[in-house]
Amino acid sequence: MLAELLLRLTTPAAPMTRQLGLVGESVALWARGNRQRQAWAEHHKRCRAVITQAVAELPRRRRVIVLGSGLLRDIPLDLLCKRFEQVLLVDAVHLPQIRLRMCFRPKVTLLNRDLTGVMGWLAEEEKGRIEPLADLTADPAIDLVISANLMSQLAWPVEDWLDDHPTRAARLPKELPAQCIAWHLADLRRLGGRVVLLSDVEMIERDRTGAHTDRFDLTRGVTLPPPDESWDWPVAPFGEAGRDRESIHRVGAWRNFR
Repeated sequence: MLAELLLRLTTPAAPMTRQLGLVGESVALWARGNRQRQAWAEHHKRCRAVITQAVAELPRRRRVIVLGSGLLRDIPLDLLCKRFEQVLLVDAVHLPQIRLRMCFRPKVTLLNRDLTGVMGWLAEEEKGRIEPLADLTADPAIDLVISANLMSQLAWPVEDWLDDHPTRAARLPKELPAQCIAWHLADLRRLGGRVVLLSDVEMIERDRTGAHTDRFDLTRGVTLPPPDESWDWPVAPFGEAGRDRESIHRVGAWRNFR
């Protein structure tokens, strides 16, 4: 608990990033990932395998962008640094331990971005969404874009913030959380190079008898083409979020989203 508190206090982040709970969620994900290292290992392995295959198939390897780089557990960073001239890690939050590691990676650049593009809109600093990757869409050197288990994470902070600010929410589109997912897919299509999309798309809760107690569409109704492959990720095994409840996420992988 002390380590988590220190991380929350020492992680650099914009005020709205903290208000949306993204620092706390990053720290919680780090802690849960440590506890569930074994349970999550297969998910991380399969994510890295999809990316590795995509890298091997590229005719050129100049610049790679990882959107939602997070803790890098699902990213073959050594491979990317070896094969590409430049690696851009893009996220709203980069924890101190990640920043420290990247000091020894001269090819790596960390970019702090609000990948929803709506933080300024929520804070009434902007009149609408700001395209978060506008400066990268015209970059001809981008040969690979990886959206790394990010898409489903774009909606919930906005949902929670709107619930906590009903007056402001009344002046914003009701479908804004789902729209954040749709906008992300549009952002991916505007970027150059091959696009690998990795994302959980459905949450299933089960009790110890195997009966489903809850299901939730993590895409918020946004239509996606069928994935090239899919698997189950035990995000919260029994005992993590509840003694008699486990949470399984169905993950999809699109090797070439275009």
